[in-house]
Amino acid sequence: MAENYSAQNTITIKRLRSNDSLTLTFENNGIPLFQGVDESSGAVSPDWSTAANQPVRTPKVTSARGLTVSLSGHSWAYNGVGLNFNGAESGGWKKDSTGKFAMETATGAIKIVGNLASKTNVAGDTLTYSCVASVAGVEYNLTGELPIAIQNMGASSYYLAILASTEQLTSSVTSCTLTTKLYAGANAVGDYHVKWYKDTAAWSDKNGQKTITVNRSDVDGTQLFIAEVYPSSAALQPIARAGVRIIDTADEFQIVCYITSTNKEVDAGQPVTVSAKIVNMTTGAAYTPGSASWTMDVMDKENWKSLKHADTNSISVTTAETDRNGTQYDVDVLAECHFD
Repeated sequence: MAENYSAQNTITIKRLRSNDSLTLTFENNGIPLFQGVDESSGAVSPDWSTAANQPVRTPKVTSARGLTVSLSGHSWAYNGVGLNFNGAESGGWKKDSTGKFAMETATGAIKIVGNLASKTNVAGDTLTYSCVASVAGVEYNLTGELPIAIQNMGASSYYLAILASTEQLTSSVTSCTLTTKLYAGANAVGDYHVKWYKDTAAWSDKNGQKTITVNRSDVDGTQLFIAEVYPSSAALQPIARAGVRIIDTADEFQIVCYITSTNKEVDAGQPVTVSAKIVNMTTGAAYTPGSASWTMDVMDKENWKSLKHADTNSISVTTAETDRNGTQYDVDVLAECHFD
C-alpha cells in the first residue's frame, strides 16, 4: 500500500537585498517586540528599561539537509545603522554605545534594554541581524530582520503578536506552544476570540484558544500557522491577523525553495523565479515522487494573505507583489506538496 506524505516550506524573497537558502529563525523570551507611546508626554509602555519587560531574540539557523550549523561574526543594525557593542559586559551580555541594546556574545542574542518609542519616534523600527554560518566547511553570509511595532497610545488600530516557545521542532523537541497577545494602542487586550489556520485552511479545532499546542504531526516540514482575532465569537470581521512558521527539522522529507532565475532580487522589470523540490533528509538527495500535487503562494507578510497562487512547483515574484500602495515590501513564497 502506498504511504501518503505531505510537506511544505517557505523562502523569503527580499526586496533589493540578498537572501540565503539556510533557515534563520529567532527564539524569543515571551515578550513581543511592541511598544506604545503617548505623543503628548512621550511616556512609553511597556518600559523596556525595566528588566522584567525587556524582549530578547536569539538567532537559530538550520540547514535544509539537517547538517550542523555554527554561527560567528554576529552583528546587529538598528534602522540600518550598525550597533557597536563596546559597552560594559555583565553575565555574558555586552551593551552597545547607545545604551539601548545588549548582545549575548556567545550566541548573538539581542536584548532591548532601553525604550525605542518616543515623542519623536511613533513609527515601526527594524533590527537587522547578520552572521556567518558555517556548514560542512562552507561559509554563508546570512541576514534576517526583526520588525519592532511602535504605535500611538489610544490608537484604534490593533496589533497581534504570536509568540512560539520554539520555532523549530526536532526528534527530542516534539511540540511547542503558540501564544497570542493582542494590543489596542499600548494597552493589552484580554477579551478576544481567535480563529486558527494552517496556511489558508481553517484549523477549527483550535478556535477560541488564545494559546495552542503544536505537535510534530501538525507540521509537514515547515508549516505556517495564522491567527485571526475577532472582538467576539459572534463577530464577522477580524480586527487583527498574524502568522508564524514552525519547522520540523526531523521530518523525513523537506521542501527546499530556491531561486532559479538570473535575477536574485525583485526590481522593476526584473522578476524573481522561485522553484521548490523535495529532499530526503536521510540521504540528502532530491526525491521525485510518482505522484505529486504542488501549490505555491506569494504571501503578504503584513497580513499573511496570498498575493499570487500557482499549482506548480515554480512561481514568479514581480513588483506587482512587492510594491503596493507606494511602499516596497518583502514577501514570503510558500511551497506545499502532497505526494505518495
